[in-house]
Amino acid sequence: MEQIAERLEQRASEAPSKRARGSVPEEVFQRIRRGLMVGAFVPGQVMSLRKLASSFGTSPMPVRDALARLVVINALEATPSGSVRVPRLTPKKLKELFAVRELIEGMAAEMACRNCTPALLSTLSTINDELLEAIAKRNLLGCLSSNQRFHFTLYEASGTEVVMPLIESLWLQFGPTMYLSLLSPSTPWDASAHVEILEGLRSKKPAMARQGVLRDIRTTGGTLAPALSEPNADDLLSAPLDDLYFGN
Repeated sequence: MEQIAERLEQRASEAPSKRARGSVPEEVFQRIRRGLMVGAFVPGQVMSLRKLASSFGTSPMPVRDALARLVVINALEATPSGSVRVPRLTPKKLKELFAVRELIEGMAAEMACRNCTPALLSTLSTINDELLEAIAKRNLLGCLSSNQRFHFTLYEASGTEVVMPLIESLWLQFGPTMYLSLLSPSTPWDASAHVEILEGLRSKKPAMARQGVLRDIRTTGGTLAPALSEPNADDLLSAPLDDLYFGN
């Protein structure tokens, strides 16, 4: 847990180099929130106040406040014992989430394509190169982090204030399950759908960009649903992240 939080802290691009007075609670909230979307915290994991506070270099209070805020928006759940944990997804809920993802993220991709600039295309290409490098090195958290940055950079270019909060809500719910998509030898990550998205942006074809996003979502969903139904799913969900196998 401490190693996960330390890596997440290093990757949190939104974190300032020096904390301004009064910014710590929001900084802690944003880092845990992003960790959930990326998949740095796994379903069923109990969120330890002491370990998170130690990793972030804060007192337990900002962590407690951040966890309470995340419970309110259903990103985390309170247990009868008073602890807070990452919810587990059922295959049924996963299917519903991914159906909604197709509608909203497909629309966002089309809008982003219409707003695409050379700078956006360059940024997305760089992020995708980082993803490919993480896949080659079998860097699990690197894969998850780069994948999330690719998608969110794309969707933010849609230029709408309505779409992003909806997408963030969806990713908060399914994000912790994402690393299971890296466990299937039959469906290894290759970022091929991202190539289609980039080509759609480059050629100014919104339908192609949308189709690339839909293919990406469907491929991931098609891997996650069976993984959640596996008899050993609980063992996979409790395994140390660094030990997980995620395809050839």
